[in-house]
Amino acid sequence: MSRTTLKYKFDNGRGQKLAGLLDMPASPPEFFGVFGPCFTCPKESHAAAKVCRHMADNGVAMLRIDVTGQGESEGVFAEANFTTRVQDIIAASAALARDYEAPKLLVGHSISGTAALAAAKSLPDLQAIATIGSPRDPASIIEKFRRQNLITDKGGDDMEILVINQRVAFKKSFIDDMLAQNVAEDTAKIDKKLFVFHAPHDNIVTADNAQDIYDRAVAADRELVMLDPVATHLFENRKEDAAFVADTLLDWFRLHLK
Repeated sequence: MSRTTLKYKFDNGRGQKLAGLLDMPASPPEFFGVFGPCFTCPKESHAAAKVCRHMADNGVAMLRIDVTGQGESEGVFAEANFTTRVQDIIAASAALARDYEAPKLLVGHSISGTAALAAAKSLPDLQAIATIGSPRDPASIIEKFRRQNLITDKGGDDMEILVINQRVAFKKSFIDDMLAQNVAEDTAKIDKKLFVFHAPHDNIVTADNAQDIYDRAVAADRELVMLDPVATHLFENRKEDAAFVADTLLDWFRLHLK
């Protein structure tokens, strides 16, 4: 295992400092990538840490981030939304481009994969985008929350959403922002390699979301990649699932890296 993990701070473009961990290989990196974590996940979450460490062990530098208000990043998470998540991913990529080199890979887990689909048009240096267990679009997330009665109006602008048995505070503007997105259109315009990874029995974000992302990306060089049947949404039980994702990306880049 030959890598180092560096603490990395960058500005989100809205006056707040965000925190990241930059997993660096022992030798000069073949290229750089950015990893966005799941809805309420920090940069140390299972999927982020396992995928990025495996990439770094095999020659690729990966920056995994805490979005605004999450983990060690500044800001208030309850005041963040889908748009700020997209902006955070773009800001992380810009910081790498300034301090090292522009990332060629963007990986997003769960809602950050959905955000990656929206961010891709602003990142011309990308060669590949990968979603892992991602919803097809933000509106479908809100529809699911409403259908399952997971959203509670706390009065005024305050809302609460039950996310994987965790009560998370948000503003009403979060829901409005989610419903205003057009990620389907963004997905159709992707002109980079697109990997859509999903656990076939994911009980948090069902696998039909992956099929919809794949189908919408009509013009993209794309692959729908189902994980092992025992894989879970959070990658909490096994290292093999993260290693499979990382190795699939590594294999492609070693044939196509420009």
